Order: sequence, then structure tokens, then C-alpha cells
Amino acid sequence: MSKNVSVCLSFDFDAISVWVGPRGTRSPPLIARGEFGEVGAHRILTLLEEHQIPGTWFIPGHTIDTYPEVCKRIAAAGHEIGYHGYCHEAPSSKRDEYDERDILERSIACIERISGKSPVGHRLPGGNPGTRWVNMLLEHGFSYDSSMAPHDFEPTYMRLGDVVHTDGPHEFGREVDLVILPFDWILDDWPYFNYEPAGGRQRLRSPNDVYDIWAAEFDYLYQKLGSGVFVLTMHPQCIGKGSRMLMLERLIAHMKRHDGVRFQAMADVADAFRARQS
Repeated sequence: MSKNVSVCLSFDFDAISVWVGPRGTRSPPLIARGEFGEVGAHRILTLLEEHQIPGTWFIPGHTIDTYPEVCKRIAAAGHEIGYHGYCHEAPSSKRDEYDERDILERSIACIERISGKSPVGHRLPGGNPGTRWVNMLLEHGFSYDSSMAPHDFEPTYMRLGDVVHTDGPHEFGREVDLVILPFDWILDDWPYFNYEPAGGRQRLRSPNDVYDIWAAEFDYLYQKLGSGVFVLTMHPQCIGKGSRMLMLERLIAHMKRHDGVRFQAMADVADAFRARQS
């Protein structure tokens, strides 16, 4: 059986925004974690250049305004840049449509300023993509979202109008023209590499542990399914540490050794899926 696997390396370049925005911290040690994201971003860009791999970067407007030079380097290298809020804000029923639209359009303007084009990719910084938010994405020409995973290795279409029942089956809504490219925490570096002890529990994992998980997920897709999309989500402030960068390079080499595997920007995968459905 011939293989047809797309690998998408995606990077949520939150930098400081994730700490000062939704978490509301003013702690210098936590802000410094975000600052390291700039260091990590440069390391990632060098790695992608060495391997001639396209990446997809979801960058908050706050990061673009704070670190314009590295963001310009991302754009100049030809990597895709997608939406990720202005200061990592999640859509919220507590805001009115005007406020949400302002955040969306301000963030789009930041991306247009450094890349010369509007984003077509979207990843929620958190929260729930409700009907109002999805309609705004469609209005602004977004092609895909990568915030959930109805299927781990296959694109699907976003739905609107689901009705939740607890005394009968779930009622599925209608599909809309917004492709979902899988996002799942098992293929995200934040749960493994971000130190946030809760109740005294240590959450850090070794790069070897994470390599084993990520490589096994890829191997299942390649060996058992043969075709699909493998989306990794990484944060420069997490994956950018030395030992983790070496792990990522080892994983890239592992995937490259397989026939029928190509590294792609997420927008290209969404376009190919949509073309197959027409």
C-alpha cells in the first residue's frame, strides 16, 4: 500500500502574551519564560532552514508587536503565519461582538503588517469557538481551524448548531466551510514541558519520553492507516530548550526516513482536503 502522510510542524509563538494576558501575571520569572520564546523561535527557524521544512506559526499580535524582528524572520522564510489572538484572548460570552471583532481584526492587521497577507489559519488561544466566532472567521476568509480533533489524523469540517441532549442521542449540526485540522494535547509540548506544579505534582517529562509518544503516534498513522495528517503543536518557550531541540531533530529525521511522507504548511493541507471533497 502506497503511503501518503502530511506532517505539519506548528508553533504557538505565545512569548509573553500567555503569561500577562489570560493568566494576568506580572511576575518577572514567569514573564522571563515568555521572553525565552524569542530565543527558542530563532533556534527553531535555524532547524527548519537546515532541513528545508515549512512551518506554520500561530502568533499573537502582542508577540508581533513585542518581537517584530524574529516575526519578520518567520515571514521572510516563507512560513505560514496564523491567528492566535492579540494577547492570547479566548472568545468569550462575556464580551460583546464588537470587542471580539476588534481583537480579531487587530490581530489580523498585525499579521498582515509583517507577512503582507491575511491569515487563513486559526488556532484558539483557549475557550470555545461558538457560533458568533465561527461566523466571524468565515466572514474574514479563514480556511481552517486547528483547535480540536474529532479525528486524530484526518481533517474534518467544522459544524454549527449541534444540540446537546442528555436524555437522547447527540444532535449534530450542519457543516460549514471551515476545515478542522487536528489539535490534541498528546501531540502538544506544553503538557510535557511546561513546569506548572498542581497539588505538588511535577509535570515535566524527559525529551526521550516525549519522543517515544510522538514517534509512536506517527508510526501508528504510517503503518496502520497509511495516509493522513500528523499535526505537532509546539511552543518556542518549551521546545526551544537544548535537549528538546535535539529530540525534535531526531523525530524529524525519523519521519524523513519514511517514503510517502512530506512536510507541509497547514494551509496547504486544508486546501488539498477541500479539493478532495469537491
